[in-house]
Amino acid sequence: MGLADFWRTMGGSPRRTGIKNRLWALLERWWDTTNTFHMAWGDITITPLEFAMITGLPFSERNVTFDCELTWRSAAAKDLLGPVVDLTDDDAHASVKVIVEAICGGGVSAEQRVRLFLLALVSRVMARSRNSRVHIKFLSALRDLGAVSSYNWGGLAYSHLLYEMKQASQTALGNDPSMAALWSVLEIWIYEHFPTLAPECTRDAAYPYVASWIGAVRVGASLAASRRAWRVLSAEDVVWRPFVNAVVPVSAARAHFLSGRRVLLPGVYRHMWYLGERVSLQHHSGDRLVPKDPLESMLALDEDLARLYAEARGEAVCRSWREFVHRKGSYDDFLRRLAPPVRFVLPEEEVDPEDIPRADRILRYENSDGEEVVETIPWAFPPHRKSYDDVPEHTPLRLGRECVAGCSCLILGRGSVSS
Repeated sequence: MGLADFWRTMGGSPRRTGIKNRLWALLERWWDTTNTFHMAWGDITITPLEFAMITGLPFSERNVTFDCELTWRSAAAKDLLGPVVDLTDDDAHASVKVIVEAICGGGVSAEQRVRLFLLALVSRVMARSRNSRVHIKFLSALRDLGAVSSYNWGGLAYSHLLYEMKQASQTALGNDPSMAALWSVLEIWIYEHFPTLAPECTRDAAYPYVASWIGAVRVGASLAASRRAWRVLSAEDVVWRPFVNAVVPVSAARAHFLSGRRVLLPGVYRHMWYLGERVSLQHHSGDRLVPKDPLESMLALDEDLARLYAEARGEAVCRSWREFVHRKGSYDDFLRRLAPPVRFVLPEEEVDPEDIPRADRILRYENSDGEEVVETIPWAFPPHRKSYDDVPEHTPLRLGRECVAGCSCLILGRGSVSS
């Protein structure tokens, strides 16, 4: 798959494929304290290897350099990109329209056209900004076209995806979430790990695996149905290592190495942590081990970067995942510590909450005068749901008003019931 095909396949909006709700329902399970999806059966995430195998972007030890001091109207930019710099209306950004017109127009050399295309590709697909413009700061990594492929483009795009997933998972209720990153990776990752949620694949599986799903017919689903699909999935439905039998190309060898590490990934805005110990089943064939507590934040503080790199004695901050697990311990106990256990419900037993609206419980009884009394018990909040469910719909006993008030206290958690 060429770069032009990569742009067409990886760009765009999830709204165009009908799988927006499936993605947003999954992002509701994203824990930005561990950079993993939290399911009832444990953690799972997009590992560096999975990202590389899906996108085809190379991982390397040479991080992408940024020059935040470079401007569009500088002499260096004009030498590398041509007269297009005179058409920009911003020192740091340019519109995609101006870049495309410059690529298709005259007055630029072949090398300048290549740089313009790569600059737009990085800014609009790999590490998108939310203002939909092309940033000049990536140009420093495109000076020598012969060395472009040696940079860690996969690591940059992967770190940016984690950062954007963090932002999307924090979207307030009622707002439409968005993700200015390679959202298509998340879609293909779903298909590779959860075959029961995947459409029929129309092409042979091959690297990069995003191309294998071109032409597949997506089926849309409501947000409620999407949430239900994630809720009822069991660990037996997961393909933990979808690329275990695939040939790992040289460009993905570094990603394969990093997947079994706790590693700090340089990003566009901040450095992000990937915790390989949280998802040992995705890179290790043994039993699932209990991870130690994560770092205080998945975003590395600027003041800590110098110390971390000095301690690492190199350009990469990474340590083996085995250093961050408890050799003894129950993973089930670990899950119970994270969240209450969840009872799995078979899909055919599941009831869509949108199909049956929530209603108050109606309590009917006769008072001491033999008159029928109807009392409304409001819908209970989850902590008090058990008391609510224990209230019968029809009570043949004659109940006093004090008893009804006591039921309300128990169900709604308001005050106490006197004996």
